[in-house]
Amino acid sequence: MQKIRTISLAIAIVALLAGCSSGNSANDAFNGLSPVCDHFAGGKAIDSVTVKLNKTGAPNVDFANAAPGVTFASQLSKITKPETKVVTEGNGPVFTGNQLVNMDYAVYSSSTGNMAGSNSFNGTDAQPILLDTKTYPVFCNALSGVKEGSVVALAVPSNDSNPGGSLYVFKLVKIFLPHANGDSQSPVSGLPQVVRDPKTGRPGLVAPSFSAPKEFKSAVVIAGKGEVVKATDTVTIEYSLWDWTSSLGSTVESSWDSQPLTLNLATGSIKGLAMALTGVKVGSQVIASMPPEFAYGATGQGSIPGNATLLFVVDVLGTQK
Repeated sequence: MQKIRTISLAIAIVALLAGCSSGNSANDAFNGLSPVCDHFAGGKAIDSVTVKLNKTGAPNVDFANAAPGVTFASQLSKITKPETKVVTEGNGPVFTGNQLVNMDYAVYSSSTGNMAGSNSFNGTDAQPILLDTKTYPVFCNALSGVKEGSVVALAVPSNDSNPGGSLYVFKLVKIFLPHANGDSQSPVSGLPQVVRDPKTGRPGLVAPSFSAPKEFKSAVVIAGKGEVVKATDTVTIEYSLWDWTSSLGSTVESSWDSQPLTLNLATGSIKGLAMALTGVKVGSQVIASMPPEFAYGATGQGSIPGNATLLFVVDVLGTQK
């Protein structure tokens, strides 16, 4: 009896340790990403601001500081780089740069303290913004290292387009991957080999010596480690599309030229794309060849001609929950 109890206790301890060591799949998808923007930094200007969160609506801010004569405006005039303060820390994945982020926001005047604009600040109308190093380097650097779910205050110094500077309060409601992230898989016969830009993750193809398959065919190129995509999910993806009716040339379309695409697999997707992505994990890269009946059929759409066989390479960046 004592031996059985000892074995049972050992099994319970192993199970407990296994449970403790298992990660959050939403966070696991981000493991191994390297920052592309500078880590956020604090300072006296942002420390002179107190942010009070409300149950509904934008936060209240107080620009007064306990030290006599120290105000946000006076401190803001002395800085040349943005300063960031984490008001409340979330427990989601960390923003590392060049990523789509759904954000609640509020903007305040540095001189009056009045709010200049905001959304509802309750997650229902969070704005999707691609925070990259080209378009939004200020925000990319100011938010790098911040976790999903966090509320942050950001002091932005004066510049030509923003005289006097501003105070922003953001909530990072949802952070998406910058590109596929996971374990590379062996190439699959009958589909071209995918290569990636080492800096951006943008995919390209090695020109195949064979023709497009007559049947639908897909394969996982990179196996992600996030949650499993369901047939009814709304997903955010990066994709590149080729016309493979005769031979592969340059891409016909690519979200990499603009911004990631968000679509519902059940109601806003062509049949082949929904088939290719259902059941894969967030962080995966998928290649799929689609005869016309799985794509845009005999009529085509936009730049895609009728009866075209299409080849997609898709990076699954996240799901909208």
